[in-house]
Amino acid sequence: MSKKLSGIVVVIVLIILAVEGYFLFQTYRGGVKKYTGPMETITLGVETSLLPSLVWVAQNQGYFAENGVEVALKEFDSGRAAFTAMLNEGGLDMVTVAQTPVMFNSFNRNDFAIVSAMVSSYNDVFVLARRDRGITKPRDLRGKKIGVTMGSTGQYYLGLFLSNAGLELAEVNQVDIKTGDLVKSLEQGTVDAISTWQPHIYNAEKALGDNAITFPTRKIFREDFYFVPNRQFLQNNPEEIARFLQALTQAEDFINKNKDEAIDIVSQRLALEKEFVASVWDDFQFGLFLDNTIVQTIEEEAQWAIQNKLTDKTEVPNYQNYISLTALQQAAPEKVLITK
Repeated sequence: MSKKLSGIVVVIVLIILAVEGYFLFQTYRGGVKKYTGPMETITLGVETSLLPSLVWVAQNQGYFAENGVEVALKEFDSGRAAFTAMLNEGGLDMVTVAQTPVMFNSFNRNDFAIVSAMVSSYNDVFVLARRDRGITKPRDLRGKKIGVTMGSTGQYYLGLFLSNAGLELAEVNQVDIKTGDLVKSLEQGTVDAISTWQPHIYNAEKALGDNAITFPTRKIFREDFYFVPNRQFLQNNPEEIARFLQALTQAEDFINKNKDEAIDIVSQRLALEKEFVASVWDDFQFGLFLDNTIVQTIEEEAQWAIQNKLTDKTEVPNYQNYISLTALQQAAPEKVLITK
């Protein structure tokens, strides 16, 4: 073969390799295989807070569509409200929700399952009180009216907080208030204090100014936030849920590499001041996972509910039966740290 012909062959080979490389890059972007099948719809009930930031980022960056999932979002002021709507009203395939609503509903039904946690935090839920009601320390809450969303993480955290201060749950007057109305109730003086999470604590601090006292969390509780589908949807759509979680692993990677841009996305999505979001951002560990602490924490909550007679049941359910590993094992097997 002549040198000229050999050169032509080399050029042709290089062109072929370049074309194959281009299509390979289009197929695998950022290490994620590009989905080329039909689009599927998941209707997700989502709490409008910082906790589902992975969802806000994935939606903003188009990761759901990249994985063949069209996510129709329905917003709720709490995970409990979203969860209740999915279980009792229908129209939702999956919701974002914390431990406490899962625990309370597990005493009476098993038509749902956790497929992944999306975030954990030791510094999201607080008790905030009005100073003008004579409250300057936790024990001053005895006999006071405390606004909580019954059946939510705010109620469970209040129990832990009071116990840590040497008080019983029965020593305060719990007032059941929708999460979205807690700040207004506190501002109007309907209640003396509230137990809830961000950004409601931040909004209460703004509303009350110097009259607000927010007690430190002292890291007494790891709040987790989960993706929980109803079992029928889980059984009928395992691949769609796995692709949904795959999109969220991309969002997790984006957050880790682009902190400032992620804060921008979330603050704009929730209409919150960027300075506030930035100030609390590191209180949240964003990322999918399933670990043994999930089971342990929900078991402890169930024991608390039984001891405080918040349920007529006397046995703790087996929470291994309320967790499905399959979707996360398919999307990100290294994030499954739970033993069953």
